[in-house]
Amino acid sequence: MATTGRYLYGLIRAKEDVEFGAIGLEHDGSRGRVHTVLVDSMGAVVSDFSPRERLLPLRKNLEPHNQVLKEVMRATTVIPMTFGHVARSDEEIRKTLRRHRAAITAQLERVTGAVEMGLKVKWDVDSIYDYIVGVDPELAALRDQIFGRSTAPSANEKMELGKLFEDRLNRERDEQTDRVLEMFQQSVREAKVNAPKGEKMVMDLAFLVDRDAQKAFEERVYQVAGAFPAEYVFDYSGPWAPFHFVDLDLGLDAEN
Repeated sequence: MATTGRYLYGLIRAKEDVEFGAIGLEHDGSRGRVHTVLVDSMGAVVSDFSPRERLLPLRKNLEPHNQVLKEVMRATTVIPMTFGHVARSDEEIRKTLRRHRAAITAQLERVTGAVEMGLKVKWDVDSIYDYIVGVDPELAALRDQIFGRSTAPSANEKMELGKLFEDRLNRERDEQTDRVLEMFQQSVREAKVNAPKGEKMVMDLAFLVDRDAQKAFEERVYQVAGAFPAEYVFDYSGPWAPFHFVDLDLGLDAEN
């Protein structure tokens, strides 16, 4: 019979065992019972899982992982683990918690009473090139110079224009991101800037927000959005577990 290990979802403050129900990853044909493994006032949120079983980041596995974190968040602050961490036993978890006690305590203090809120801002325009040209006179002048004559532009000229466009695009992103961060400064604990994905993405931000200030944060999003032109579309999400605001390596295996 295979030894049963523990799948690890996150870490919480807990002085006694906490049961979250059978909402975990599937194990032996049914959803795993989610509970805690304790050391002093720290608890690892776990469910049964074979350490020999290959764990793939499929939807059937990712959904219960995220569901558990949402359920735990309803009750308390959680340091979330990324998908795929499996320990061989409760004792391995206890040893890990003891070994990293100081780091875990510091991380819990950092995020206690807070949740993560996401904010993405995009340009709602047909052509991002035409939009940036329209707001940057120097870029517009260079474009008109090399395309406004009878001879076709050279490869070097096109390259120069392309480099200037990228420079102006990134500068516009940086300026608007700094502006938004300044406008949210009094509403959040911390902010994290993620790399934008796609040309029309202006910014991808994560905010650490007090749990009881979520409504105020949402209202602030609308206030900030109202200060920008219609081409800027604001889209917030959350609350989430504070993935972007914890940095903790427990040395447990991640199979994903």
